[in-house]
Amino acid sequence: MKLFIEVELGPDEISLATELFRTMRVLTEHVKTRDVGKLFQALISRLEDASQLDRVATEIATLLTENLSSETILDEFQAAFVAVVFSHDLVLRQQSVVPFMFLLPRLPEPAKSRMRDFLIPKVLKHLTLKRPVEASRMDFFAHAEAFAALVSLEFVSISGAVTTIITLLRKPDTRCAAITMLGKTVELCVQQLNDKCDANTMAELNAVLHNVTEDAFQYDINYIEDSMNWSRPMLAGVVPKPEQPTPATMSLQGDSGKGSVLDASPASSGLHAADSYRGHQNPIFAMSYDDKRNQLISGAKDGTLIVWTADGKVSETVDMASHYACSMDINSSHQMLLVCGVAKEDSSGQGGNRLLPPPCIQRYGAAGHGWKEQGMLSKDSSKLVACIKAMGGMEHAFVTGETVHTSAPEGSGPWLDERVCYYDINAASSFANLQPVRQYAEHEDLITCVSLFPPNHNIFMSGSRDFTVRVWDRRRERCVGMFGTVAKNGRLQAHDAMITCLDAIDTNFILSAGMDTRVLRWDFRTLANQGGSAPVASLQLDDSAVLKVALGGRPNCAAVSTLRGLYLADFSNPRPTARLAEPFKDNRRIGRYHDLKWANGRNLLYAAGDDMRIDVYTLR
Repeated sequence: MKLFIEVELGPDEISLATELFRTMRVLTEHVKTRDVGKLFQALISRLEDASQLDRVATEIATLLTENLSSETILDEFQAAFVAVVFSHDLVLRQQSVVPFMFLLPRLPEPAKSRMRDFLIPKVLKHLTLKRPVEASRMDFFAHAEAFAALVSLEFVSISGAVTTIITLLRKPDTRCAAITMLGKTVELCVQQLNDKCDANTMAELNAVLHNVTEDAFQYDINYIEDSMNWSRPMLAGVVPKPEQPTPATMSLQGDSGKGSVLDASPASSGLHAADSYRGHQNPIFAMSYDDKRNQLISGAKDGTLIVWTADGKVSETVDMASHYACSMDINSSHQMLLVCGVAKEDSSGQGGNRLLPPPCIQRYGAAGHGWKEQGMLSKDSSKLVACIKAMGGMEHAFVTGETVHTSAPEGSGPWLDERVCYYDINAASSFANLQPVRQYAEHEDLITCVSLFPPNHNIFMSGSRDFTVRVWDRRRERCVGMFGTVAKNGRLQAHDAMITCLDAIDTNFILSAGMDTRVLRWDFRTLANQGGSAPVASLQLDDSAVLKVALGGRPNCAAVSTLRGLYLADFSNPRPTARLAEPFKDNRRIGRYHDLKWANGRNLLYAAGDDMRIDVYTLR
């Protein structure tokens, strides 16, 4: 006798069963036609979307398990994995290899062990090739990231990884790869380094890192030491910590050949710590100040925007539902707040298992004492909207720096373009339908900052990870000029590393800052389109990267934030001077401020960053 049981399936179960049946049929057909390598590549490529991990891991495990009798199945999987994960195209599109590496622990045995034993020597062989110090990191960045991922997954012991990095750091011809390996290992495995690596090995690593002095690695070293809470021994020309006894002044030499003087002594004039505002529960990346209503607005990584009163009270909290602010700006004339939104992960930490929304630009308008959302522009074709600036005066427009998905030159796959985009809000029926009036695609790497040029409302500027500062005129279709000089590589560049910030107040007072530890002053009247223009002044504050500059406080002055301090810089003379900000009474560390904002007319500076507080400084 046969017993039949009738089961009623809901829509989700039917969809899942259909998908499973389709997958099994595709797997079977590919195996029959022996096109397994192409199938592996197609499946692995889907891991670019982290939410596909569970499904892809199941399909690959099924394919491997059912064909273990084949002598070539594991070889074909290895070849497919390498072809996808270490492809040059992936590096060009700035796609991390980490989501692909998460597949490895999900593989069935013996595939998992075989992949571990195959990948470790392959990755190390590529990373230990001899290269010059100034070698392009695109050649090995994916391998360095894969190495760090293998450590994170505990396929490579943390002590063994550190010992390998120490060996490579000691040799100039493997130092470039070693620094990159260490940076990625710190990024992915900082907890393992602190908890599982023995103290003697870490001390040796710290000592070896102190002997790395090449300028090309300065940003990497700053990041590594800051993440590990290591301090570097004092070097000639480096700003001492406030608590150390020092001479009243020390001379520093800028790259432009014009010296600068830093005053590190306690002072009655300068920036003085006054207060701290607490309200955010995550690092703060962006702030804006509303001159009309004397309000500060700040945005943190948890997606909250806080509106602060003049005396530091929380006036309003606005929740960005699915994004957080990475940049913001206010047009006070129109009482319009513009915010660049980056998709935020679930608080549960499961953000990688879902498809994140695209970046956005959100518009808020003044409502009573707070702000009300007036529209969201979803940037479906963009990977990132990194920075934004509202056009001044009565202009109803803004400019952004965006990373945009495009087609490859010959239609070979996805591509990324870096674009400066100019938007006219009046050119669309609604904010959600807004399109750029002009798009400029001449930067070769991430656009990190944009700035207005107050003397002319048609002109704005942008800085980039390609080391250049470009000038744009919204009436023209191409870049109208560049600041900088011709470097050894034959390229015109403003800095020797990524540009982090731009600010301008007058024709002859334009500042740029970079990861090369310098703040440079430019004069618009020397602007050149081809031959370049040298900075009129250069200021180097300490041996760490400059994160932010903000002109204001008093004429010819700017607040400057580095990884290790906050300063008031004075550019009144050909030789700029700078004074270290007075510390807070609890002597807590000052530095790593992601944003600085002056309260115009009030001699107040707001500084915010990783410690979730907004520090307030008075200018005396």
